[in-house]
Amino acid sequence: MISNKKYAQQKAALTRAINKSATDPMAVLNACRKAVREWGADAWPDDWSRWQRALDDNNAKYRATYVRLEDL
Repeated sequence: MISNKKYAQQKAALTRAINKSATDPMAVLNACRKAVREWGADAWPDDWSRWQRALDDNNAKYRATYVRLEDL
């Protein structure tokens, strides 16, 4: 399980990536990839879907292929 401090940092990083995505389409993908690595195989937060929604939105804007968190 990740600490509250680490979780807050991950949420902030995702927000920054979403805001940056207009100029850097890979920002959201990279933030999601980093979060998934830090969560590990069995310690995903209850609201993991926040990252999936950001990834879905980013996929719709910039990618022809669909990327899921599980694939990262």
